[in-house]
Amino acid sequence: MKKNLEIKNVGKTFGKDEILKNINIEIKKGEFFSLLGPSGCGKTTLLRMIAGFIRPDKGSISINGEVIDHLNPNERNVNTVFQNYALFPNMTVFENVAFPLKIKKTAKEEIEKEVLKYLELVGLQEHKDKMPSSLSGGQKQRVSIARALISKPDVLLLDEPLSALDAKLRQKLLIELDTIHDEVGITFVFVTHDQEEALSVSDRIAVMSKGEVLQIGTPNEIYEMPANGFVADFIGETNFIEGKVIEVHDKYGYAENDEIGRFKIELDKPVKVGDNVKLTLRPEKIKVDTEPRYTDNDNYKVIKGTVDEVIYTGFQSKLFIKVDGMNKLIKVYDQHRNFLTEEELFEWKEKVYFYWHYEDAYLVEVN
Repeated sequence: MKKNLEIKNVGKTFGKDEILKNINIEIKKGEFFSLLGPSGCGKTTLLRMIAGFIRPDKGSISINGEVIDHLNPNERNVNTVFQNYALFPNMTVFENVAFPLKIKKTAKEEIEKEVLKYLELVGLQEHKDKMPSSLSGGQKQRVSIARALISKPDVLLLDEPLSALDAKLRQKLLIELDTIHDEVGITFVFVTHDQEEALSVSDRIAVMSKGEVLQIGTPNEIYEMPANGFVADFIGETNFIEGKVIEVHDKYGYAENDEIGRFKIELDKPVKVGDNVKLTLRPEKIKVDTEPRYTDNDNYKVIKGTVDEVIYTGFQSKLFIKVDGMNKLIKVYDQHRNFLTEEELFEWKEKVYFYWHYEDAYLVEVN
């Protein structure tokens, strides 16, 4: 697929602080692409550069093969949806959405047709004569999205557009945003610090930290094959298993530590005997039972422990299991009831066995 937006070797410094460090991203035409990272990682600065509000100190940004660094915001075919809606309070919903076309001196009949089309797209055609003050937060953001789309930009930038909404409304609007993207086929660049939002709607994600892009990939790639420990920890919950390599074969090896002893590892990265390794093990990959289903063997690591804490979340429980004789806690997700007997499966202080297949632990760091 043809690339629509290219960010090449971009850097930015404010005072003594290097905010963006050699950013390289290629975004395909029509892609839903997310910039994901904690507060202060540089994602909003990068978005504002694409919009033209900030100029890069080095590198370049191109849309459809043309460098746009020298263009002012109004000269770029790029629109932005902001967190705070940025609606004109003295204009109706219709007038707000129509504003970009009026600036372009579009014919009145064409404005009427296009505004109604985009209000229907966001489900607000019945609210066209209302003032922004009478709308809910979700409705205001829909107006903002319709206004940003009506001029048919090459790229739509979304700067944490859902963060001011409550959890249920945020989830609803996220689904609608994904549907709108599919309808219009425009490239979306979505900034968020919320991992679930990014995983839910993105074709690809760039994970950022401290002004750098740590990994670019599909939601599945980033969750299942994180580039390093930070990405693994930031994208959902995980357990880290660390050890020293004691044996290396073609596609697998063995490591050990004082907490769980010897364990098999899949060699997703080059290692040698003596290296220190860190693996990520997602809580849902771990199985728990009151009796061992397997012996501690080549394929399965079986460990005895005690349930230290049970957190009920409705559809499942989060178990924190303490390895016998150690302080290490392992996080596990598990169904909290036996569906046949309706009995609680695991309780506080209960003795259990937990185990995982070695291929379910992913090697993220080698030192």
